[in-house]
Formats: sequence, structure tokens, C-alpha cells
Amino acid sequence: MFCKRYPSVRASYENLIIEVLNNGNEMITEDNQKCKEIRNVMVEITNPKLKGISKKYPLGKNAIEKYTNNLLYGSEQEFSYDYHERLFEYPNETKIKEINQIEFIINKLRKNINSRRAISITWNPFIDTNISKLDHGSVPCLQYIQFLIRDNKLYQTVLFRSNDLLLAYHANVLGLIKLGEMIANEVGVEYGNYTHHSVSMHIYVDRDKDYINKYFK
Repeated sequence: MFCKRYPSVRASYENLIIEVLNNGNEMITEDNQKCKEIRNVMVEITNPKLKGISKKYPLGKNAIEKYTNNLLYGSEQEFSYDYHERLFEYPNETKIKEINQIEFIINKLRKNINSRRAISITWNPFIDTNISKLDHGSVPCLQYIQFLIRDNKLYQTVLFRSNDLLLAYHANVLGLIKLGEMIANEVGVEYGNYTHHSVSMHIYVDRDKDYINKYFK
């Protein structure tokens, strides 16, 4: 387990990569990819207003902007899952009725500022357990988001079952902070800080060895 506070997403990204490369345990994924992994990484971003992008992030600013836009507004591309759909149009098994979990969170916090029930989930057992039985197919890495208002500030906590640190984490966190800021604005409170819990924080050391050698040699 690894727990630490960082002032910004950029600082957390650069330091976490060094930590995983130096101290991570080697493991082989279900699809036979070699990784270095630290289990149960918890990171608190204390000043999420600092949105600088690391020059060592291989995919750059455009990838982060695209991820954020897709998260908040959806994508025209079809995937086996879509975070926007799971958060804003969560399907049930019949797909007859959809649930806007973000709308629920906003209304819940407006009604009860002390609520501990302002949560959203992405895992859908009717879809994702069946996909997980297959040799191929993607299921959500982000699993859970919770918002608490304390001292008139909105605090955001997220849980990832699995997190590609090198290529995904930077975009994940900046996109989710943007979502949190949007909710804070709708509720009428200040955005506080962001806490990120990854059950498996990992780097694909063979697949991404060129990026690693270029940016983190």
C-alpha cells in the first residue's frame, strides 16, 4: 500500500511513475502483458486548481482534453463501455430506463449538504460480468465516485479497480477533477480536493518500454 499527498496532478504523476518503476512488483496480466504494480495506491491532490500537464506525459494535452470532453459530454465512437454513459445514462438490464447519476448527486447535495449518499458507480453486472468471462473485451477501470461537502467545500473520492499509470492516470485525474468542479458549481460550493484510490496501479513495462526509456530513463 502507498499513500501520499501531492499539490498537483502533474507532481503526483511524475512521482508515482518513479515509485512504481523502482518499487513495484512484477506481474503478468490476463492478456499476458508484463507489468510493474503497486496495490492500493491512495493519492490526495491538495490543490486541484493546478492543472499543468507533465512534459513527460507521452500522449500530451490533446489526449487529456479529448478524455475530459468524452467524460463530460460523451463520444460518438462506440466502445464496449463509455464512462459518460455509465455516469449520465446508466443502463439497466433491459435498457428501458436510464439513470443520470450525476443529476442525482447534484440534487442530493442541494437537498442535504451533509449527505454521504452522493455516489455513482460504473460497473454494470448485467453487462460487465459477461464481458469478463471472455478472453477479450473491455470493462470499466473507474468503478466508484463519491462526493462529500464539508466546511462548504466539495471533496471528491474515486476508486479504480485497475489503473494504467503511464498512459491513463494523468488524463483520468484531470478529467474527473473537471467533473467534480462542474458538480461543485451546480451545487454552489467551492471545490475542495481530490482523492484517488487505485487497487492496481501499474505500468506496462514491455509494451511501453520506449516511452519509459524516453521520459523516465
